Amino acid sequence: MSSGTPLHRVHAVEQAKPGSRARRIWQFVPLAVLMIIVVVLAIIGASTRIAMHEAAEGQQRAVLAQPAQQASLPASCTSTGFPAHPADIWTGARTAESEAGFAAHPDAQGMRVEGRDGFDFWGDAQSQNMSQALGRAPWLDAQLSQWLTYFDGLDKQLRKDGRNLVIVVAPAKWELYRDQLPEWADGLQGRTHLEQFLAHSGHLPVVDVRDAMQQAKQDAPVYSAVNSHWTPYGAYAAWRQTVSCASALYPGSLWGKVTVPAVTGVTNSVAPNEFTALGDSSTPEDWTTPTLAVQRADVRSTITGADGNQKEGPSDGSVGLLDMPASTTNPSGTGRALILRDSTGEALAPIWAQAFQDTCQIRHNLDYPDKSANNTRPDVVAEAEKCGADTVLYVFTERYFSQAPPTLPAG
Repeated sequence: MSSGTPLHRVHAVEQAKPGSRARRIWQFVPLAVLMIIVVVLAIIGASTRIAMHEAAEGQQRAVLAQPAQQASLPASCTSTGFPAHPADIWTGARTAESEAGFAAHPDAQGMRVEGRDGFDFWGDAQSQNMSQALGRAPWLDAQLSQWLTYFDGLDKQLRKDGRNLVIVVAPAKWELYRDQLPEWADGLQGRTHLEQFLAHSGHLPVVDVRDAMQQAKQDAPVYSAVNSHWTPYGAYAAWRQTVSCASALYPGSLWGKVTVPAVTGVTNSVAPNEFTALGDSSTPEDWTTPTLAVQRADVRSTITGADGNQKEGPSDGSVGLLDMPASTTNPSGTGRALILRDSTGEALAPIWAQAFQDTCQIRHNLDYPDKSANNTRPDVVAEAEKCGADTVLYVFTERYFSQAPPTLPAG
């Protein structure tokens, strides 16, 4: 073997081969482990998503199985004079016919819809107003469930902190004046979002103020023909029922100490016309204001501007939509309330300033998406803690049901 490879070298090479093969195999071990980890994580992720989906479906089934508000809450919280409209106007076999009837009136998709007897209503260009009035876009189960789930979770979190929640959906003008909608809408009135909500709200602390406003309407207008907001008199009627309901829901709470002064009369004045720029220059004197039996006390109010600077507010406790966040103090009032609201609250702000010793008033921002850049919807639980509130009053206009429902902060 003198001319070939020395024997010891051959042995060395042969002995080295198993080690080299082993090293090559070990080189792939980290990759194999990584692949296993990826597969395991994918399985865990898929399982988690499936579990979350099943949990969400279970929660949806649970909230949709809740009984109607009328069957769950004291009579002072409910309304019996407003039976639900048919559910099949805009679904099933009638859909095409109903849609054709709606499409025949293009003004319904604009800003102003002329009703009967000088009444004006917003069209779909304003929060899908006319479609909502007719129940044209009924919620899917998932959408309804999200609204119910939000308020259910909020109620539970506030109760855990020793606070109570009162929810008031300010009914739209069409609820109290359906007879003033245009004639073509008579056969197109289906189930509304409010009706869907109340049919499954169960024990949620929701006040349905429509009966109180319907009763008040027998004596004076609760909405103007040319304005979409309730009048101060209509707001007063709603507030009276709110206090009665909250007192029954939370016996022994501050609500039993809130006084609602009696009304000795109603004054009429020219209504602020929202539709002047849209072709209606009428000036009906149907803006109604209650005359109360007691003298209102002066309150101290503070308005916080967008820049964070504070200024003194009106002594009657008036707080406009653009004035919030705002606070009021009245030593003769009762307790401290966090109030989430929109422009509907303008008619109620002076009443709240008299009723509560302190109020913290903020916008609910339902008209903005969750976590939008400049108008984040508030963390209600955190705001209640910041305010030191005894109670949380959540008041919003019915048309905001057209918006995406709020969500509770994670954690």
